[in-house]
Order: sequence, then C-alpha cells, then structure tokens
Amino acid sequence: MKIRFALPPGPVSARALAAPSAEAEALLSRLDQNSFKPEPEEVLPILTDKGWRVLVGIGERAALDDATLRRIGGNLFAELAQAGIVHLAVGLDLSPEQTAQIAYGIQLRAWRTPLKYRKTPDEDEVWHLAEITMLCDAPEIARSCFARLESVGKAVHFARDLVVAPGNVLTPPAFVEALGDIPGIELEVIDPRKAGLNLLQAVGQGSAYKPALAVMRWRGADKKDKPAALVGKGITFDTGGIDIKPAKYMELMKGDMGGGAAVAGTLMALAARKAPVNVVGVVAIAENMVSGRASRPGDVVKGYGGLTVEIIDTDAEGRLALADALAYTSKELKPSKIIDLATLTGAVEIALGYLRAGLFTTDDALAARLLAAGEAEDEKLWRLPLVDVYDDAIKSEIADLKNCSWERGPDHIHAARFLQHFVPDDIPWAHLDIAGTSEAMEDGPLAAEGPTGFGVRLLDRVLA
Repeated sequence: MKIRFALPPGPVSARALAAPSAEAEALLSRLDQNSFKPEPEEVLPILTDKGWRVLVGIGERAALDDATLRRIGGNLFAELAQAGIVHLAVGLDLSPEQTAQIAYGIQLRAWRTPLKYRKTPDEDEVWHLAEITMLCDAPEIARSCFARLESVGKAVHFARDLVVAPGNVLTPPAFVEALGDIPGIELEVIDPRKAGLNLLQAVGQGSAYKPALAVMRWRGADKKDKPAALVGKGITFDTGGIDIKPAKYMELMKGDMGGGAAVAGTLMALAARKAPVNVVGVVAIAENMVSGRASRPGDVVKGYGGLTVEIIDTDAEGRLALADALAYTSKELKPSKIIDLATLTGAVEIALGYLRAGLFTTDDALAARLLAAGEAEDEKLWRLPLVDVYDDAIKSEIADLKNCSWERGPDHIHAARFLQHFVPDDIPWAHLDIAGTSEAMEDGPLAAEGPTGFGVRLLDRVLA
C-alpha cells in the first residue's frame, strides 16, 4: 500500500473528513444522533451522491498526542481496507507533524501475514485500499516527518514477518540468514559449543539444527562510545524439550523468538535512519526439541559466566539461553546498558494480561526511560519487583542455581531473578517479559490479531 502527501484537494475517489467542516456537518445532520460520535478513533464510511465520504472522530484537538493520532490512523485503515475503496484522501485539518503520525498509524496497521504461505489469498482478507493521500498545507514537512517514522514501521513489519514464520521455515540457520540481510548491520555468528555458551548449547542440542549466538552491530557514533546492548530470546520453535508441552496450541510456539525479532527490528530501524548511537543486538538462537541428544531434567550445566545451573524444567529454556547471552554481552561487549526482551513466562500474562509487558530492573533511571517510552509509543510496561526475597525458589541443592521452581509461585519474578545473576551490578540492566504482548489475541488499532512487533517502537525511542 502506498502513502503519499499532497496539498488539498488531491485526485481522490474517497475523502476522510473530520468535523467540524461544512461537508462533515452536512453529513452529520443526516445521521441518527447515535450513528457517529466524533470521539478519537471513531470511523464511519458513508456512500453519498458524490462518492464515498468517511467521517473520522478526533476528539478535542488540544488532547491529540502522537499515540492518539496513530491509533486514529490505524483504525481508519482497519475500517476501510476491505470496504471496496481503492484510493483514499485523508484531510483532517491537522499540522504536518500530526498528519505524519496519522500516516504512521495507517502504516503500522497495514500489515498482514505474507501471502507466500498460501496458494490463493483468502477472499475475506483481501485489501482493496491501495493508495492513501495525506492532505495538508505543508506536504513536504509531513513527508519529512514521516520518513523517519516509516523506517521504524518497516522494521515493525519485519519483526512481525519473523514471528509469524512457521518453524520449518524460520529454522535457526534461516533466522541467522535473515539477520545477515539487514542493511547496514554487521553480523557475527558465534558457535555456542566453541565459545563456552553451554546453557545455550544445552537448549539447542536436541535439535537437528545447531544453536547460535548472533551479534549484530550498528555503529552510528564515535568508536569510543560504549554501545547500548539489546538481548533477545530467539527460540525458533519450543516443544518444551523432554518436559514436552501439551499438543493443544503448541503450534503457537513458532513465535517464541519474539524478543529476538524485536531486537532485529530495532537494529533495522536504527540503521535505516542512521541513528547517531552505537548499539549491539545479541540474539540467542536455538530450537528446543526432543531427541536422544536433548537435555534431561536434573542435568547440571556450567554457564558462560561460570555459574552452574541445574535444569529442573527443560521447558524453562528461554532463561537458560538468555543467561548465557547476558553473561557474554556483559563480559565481551562491555555495554553502557543492557535491555533484554523475551516471551519468557506464562505467569506474566496472568499478572498483567495482554496489554502491558513486565519490566524488571534495579536501575530507577532506566526504568523511568522505559516506562515513559512505553507510554509514548503505546507499548506499555508495568514495573514488577526484583528483590532477593525470591531467591530461595531458585536455589539448587547440587548447583549454584536451578532454572525454575516447581513450587507454586510467581515464575515471572523467579525468571527475572535468575537472569539477574548473569549481569554484573555495575551495568544498568532491564528485563522485559513480553509473553503477553508479542502477539495480539484480537484486532487492535495498530495490529491485527497475530504478531505485534512489540518492542521495536519502544526500543527505538529509548535509544533515540
């Protein structure tokens, strides 16, 4: 779908109007009072003798922030994509900067599962809307504002493409290859067995595909500046290993690399807009499978940082892979700060539902930045406790730590405390458990049901 910017009126066959305007008021006078209320995100298409007209509610102009504008744009696209309208002009009497945010919302919502997985498209999902013209008094300014946003939107789409890819398509080697195709990014691929990343190796050793630690670098600032580090869980498919998951819904485990996809998308966005920062993205890639080579419950494995771990549950594999990735990043890459993302626990979904991700950190300044960015980008977080009172649950009788506890309790907090042991205290670190937000359970204003690309917009803003 093409988005362009132009002066009004523009060559169009449909127009989106915001009240008050003469034409909008005339349309409103013909409607039942309950048919349309000009509140934010309300959209009503009307077929008139002049063609299609679309009423768009924007509410009080003074209350229009960027997040609201994006949601308006996303809902506009969602309502009209399958309405039979091919070309749409959007003239909402907004500033160029606000117009660009509307267009950004449209772009974010205009993603669908790649058609390559079907022989023929599903008629119920066919889009007619092919081009949108954003009308404003300064289209060049709006186009310039949108250019930066568009690069982030494309990166969000890239992350969604990765998450939706079937496990037989996005295998560990295919994931590595996809990361290597990101323009402007340097990629280093590390063999866990050779590098002493034994926990990551233990997660992936049951698979026919070798695990890997992918290190992506974007160098946009002075070489002397320490890089910020983003670490992602990249489990391309998670059977649970020997502690195998129930069959029902196991197919969704192709998306267990949502954290790694967010890291990859963020690096893509930074490179596309040539961000003046140094950032390293680290993705722990593996497939957690069942075989004669798979890790057993009760195995003790020494991690990269030297700590030994008793594997209580092979389905708590994400924290094992991340532990090695965090230890390696801390020691070898010497970052200024570390933010990791993972679809880690079902417990965080129980605690927070599907609208906020769990934030764990002992650094108040980093927490404030992440929380503020989450609100601004509509990728919301909620800070959860990270204190040593929870450590008893992960004490092992045979090793330094165990990867989880069978006792009833807050597994999302236990997982975060486990990870904290692999990051030195002098490096600001935050852990984001995105298990409930990586994929939407229903259609929303910025993403349809399915992968959301959660984390790309959030991290891009934090690093900006």
